[in-house]
Amino acid sequence: MTVHCSHTALVNPTKLRPNPENPNRHSAHQIQILAAVIQEQGWRAPITVSKRSGLIVRGHGRLEAAMLMGCDVVPVDEQDYKSEAEELADLLADNRLSELAELDEDDLRRVIERLRGADPEFDVELTGFMENEIAKLFDEEESAEDLETIPRMECQAFEHHDYLVFMFHDLRDWMLALQLIGVREVDYSITRKTKKIGVGRVLNGKRLIDLAQRANENADKSQIAG
Repeated sequence: MTVHCSHTALVNPTKLRPNPENPNRHSAHQIQILAAVIQEQGWRAPITVSKRSGLIVRGHGRLEAAMLMGCDVVPVDEQDYKSEAEELADLLADNRLSELAELDEDDLRRVIERLRGADPEFDVELTGFMENEIAKLFDEEESAEDLETIPRMECQAFEHHDYLVFMFHDLRDWMLALQLIGVREVDYSITRKTKKIGVGRVLNGKRLIDLAQRANENADKSQIAG
């Protein structure tokens, strides 16, 4: 992925150490959006690492997104901190200061309209605002025929499906499933705007994990036997 931001090193994300004191929690939805933004626009901000402790100070969410996408390297900005107190204060301030900002809805509408005018094909959800939030902002209503019916959560033998949707308990289960079936890249181009993609079913993601683990175990046994 293209790196647009300043950085001091490109590091394998598995080598980075999150700060165990970090109180901020990132939802699976937030990480998915962040991963989609990075995949679309490249890296616009690095992961900040303390030279003093070697721990991440800013960018815990970006690290999770990088792990989700299977990135080989991520941009890292190594910074000096005089003390643990200074390091922890910066960690807390990174998220808290953005939370204190107030959003002006009139200005937001103008910016979104300008974005749509600049590129009508651009996925506005890459701004972090979901389609239903934007529709509410502009008092838009989706027509019934534009909505895709949620498929029932079952699967019958010998049924034909154009797609399957797997529901996972949390982001970690999803990442485990991707690892087990060998998926290195995720396509985030399918959004709620996608219409009429065929007949599908919703399945419990745990079934996929169990099947993949069983298949991997059988493959390992076959290699040993051979």
